[in-house]
Amino acid sequence: MVSDESLRITDLSTPTPEAIKYRNTQFLRDLEHPYKTGLNDDPDRLERSIWNVRNGDLRRLFREFPIQEPLPRQCAHWVHAVVGKHFFPDANHRTAIATLRRLMRHNGIDPPAWPADQLRIVREDSHTIRHEIESVRLDTLYRRDRLHDRWYAFFTDVELATE
Repeated sequence: MVSDESLRITDLSTPTPEAIKYRNTQFLRDLEHPYKTGLNDDPDRLERSIWNVRNGDLRRLFREFPIQEPLPRQCAHWVHAVVGKHFFPDANHRTAIATLRRLMRHNGIDPPAWPADQLRIVREDSHTIRHEIESVRLDTLYRRDRLHDRWYAFFTDVELATE
């Protein structure tokens, strides 16, 4: 675990709603990791659905982000917000992790290659928990609940930054 308590994500000036939508769209187009909605949606319809997510809703991620929290808590909050609100038809976990890595890099924090097996387990747990808890809404993006706690446990158990 990272011992430097000063590591934090404090600069959220570069991510944009469009960048998040673009990242999710890239997952839609990734043939090696299918975009699974449970429906036989055609890609054009799914892409429209991605780009129809309100920019104001995504801007709220940046505006309300808890910059005063320690890095493991911030990481858990970010994933909780993106995964819990479930902005997109699919790939919300992938989008959350990819955008978290980008936020970390932008803030001078070198994100490590988190163990794929542990990431897979926490993602599976996260899917289950998300269906068991009260839905995450725009006014509860950064609350601490079981979903947040599961991701917080993951981020406190793994390295958050390379030294």
